[in-house]
Amino acid sequence: MAEQRLSRKEIRQPDQFVSLSVQIAVWIKAHTVFLMYGVGIVAVAATLMTGWWAWQKHREQQADTALYEAKKFMRTPSNRSTAVEQLQKLVNDYGGTAAAAWAYWHLGHLYFEGENYPAALTAYKQAQQRLSKADQPLIVALVTLDVAYAQEASGACDPVAITSFEGILQLPAHWLRGEAYLGIGRCHEKTGASRKAVAIYERALSDNVLDEVSRQTISERLALLQPPPKEQG
Repeated sequence: MAEQRLSRKEIRQPDQFVSLSVQIAVWIKAHTVFLMYGVGIVAVAATLMTGWWAWQKHREQQADTALYEAKKFMRTPSNRSTAVEQLQKLVNDYGGTAAAAWAYWHLGHLYFEGENYPAALTAYKQAQQRLSKADQPLIVALVTLDVAYAQEASGACDPVAITSFEGILQLPAHWLRGEAYLGIGRCHEKTGASRKAVAIYERALSDNVLDEVSRQTISERLALLQPPPKEQG
């Protein structure tokens, strides 16, 4: 009988779950103040994050509305100056929004149409920088082409403009390749580098993805640079 009672004592071990629960309860009681502070900090952080998100969303909506209103003035030539003012105000008030990136692009168009090419170039570069972060490769290709056009129109067909046109050839916008080749060729022609222009035009004609309209235009420019040899009489 004594051995039997001893075996029962050995079998009856303390409940690990109950022991752990008691330890947790004791720890919580000892650290109640710190836990309350922690919960309060988390609650405040969550409130701030929610408020910031709501404010940012509201700001984006306001910027979109401002862009929509500014674009209305762009439809009428007589209101172009008002459109410029509205777009400039938008980029100043809502500089970090997606609408601001589009506003810079539209500003570039308006400046270009007004032959203010330096201002157009600045606006296009701002749009290029912001839209690149938005991961929109096709739109970035168009803006990059606009940057190159503004550089060319500024009368500075320098290596920077050529580099911009060359950059378009590296982008997944095959329908713009013809414009890029023509821009590079024009820059070489304007600087008197006819041989380089011929080389780029010949390179373009060997490009299998070049569209037919661009191919025809490039062939015509190439023919002007390479007149047929005179027949010997």
